[in-house]
Amino acid sequence: MPKQKILILGHSGFIGSQLERTFLRLSNWEVTGRSLPDIDLINEKDASLLSPFLTPESTVVLAAAVKRQFGDSLDVFRKNMTIVENVCRLLENHPVRRVVFMSSTAVYGEETENTNISEMTPVNPTSYYGIYKYSAEVLLKKACKENRQTSLVCLRPPLIYGPGDRGRTYGPSGFSAAATEGEPITLWGDGEELREFIYIEDLCRLIAFIVDSEYEGELNVVSGTHYCFADAITILKKKRPNLVVNSRPRSKEKADNAFDAQKIKLLLPANFHFTSLEDGLARILDQG
Repeated sequence: MPKQKILILGHSGFIGSQLERTFLRLSNWEVTGRSLPDIDLINEKDASLLSPFLTPESTVVLAAAVKRQFGDSLDVFRKNMTIVENVCRLLENHPVRRVVFMSSTAVYGEETENTNISEMTPVNPTSYYGIYKYSAEVLLKKACKENRQTSLVCLRPPLIYGPGDRGRTYGPSGFSAAATEGEPITLWGDGEELREFIYIEDLCRLIAFIVDSEYEGELNVVSGTHYCFADAITILKKKRPNLVVNSRPRSKEKADNAFDAQKIKLLLPANFHFTSLEDGLARILDQG
């Protein structure tokens, strides 16, 4: 059987690099990755260099973006939308079999109190990041519908964590990096707001399953098990008893977010298991 072709845009980033390794381990995939500095997807001329890889049999994973760490600003929003616009232009003339877009649960609103979020929950983004993710979903949906050949899956994960995350985000990855380096952790408020965290290897295994499935549409990449930021610190303190935690007043009102995982559990095979926060943090520390 000929190998299936997959193009990973943003293959040098945290998600893309882990995803590339996942597919390279699968013998039935021919993997191509493109990222800065080799190609700048904000530049339309650069983006056009992807056209030879866009065939009716290929799959594209769009994980390329200007990272949120560069700021939740209108300027970053504009750059990210330009990337999506350029990809949509390519899809008009070079339809592919499937597009997997790395969206985010931020489309539901990070400052919105909701402990039963499902794919049917109305979107209500409250950040430029969330607005960009939802706007990108709509544009890609339009482009895929127009070419009548491309199926689209918009994956909406919560905060992703795991080994190799250099972003030092507020959450499991950033806390683990501080614990490994013997630095204090800053906790906003009591850290008791409900959140879900997804381990990077779980996300990659899920994508490998999704690209081979017939599923189309939006999918919350969640296990339905919620934690809070304080839980992550409690787990880390078991491994690093001398860990110092400094508390600061909240800059925003506390908002709990928790998810209904019914849809994803019906879709995934029975032997698919999500990594617990305790196991995920232990793996980061072991590799640190």
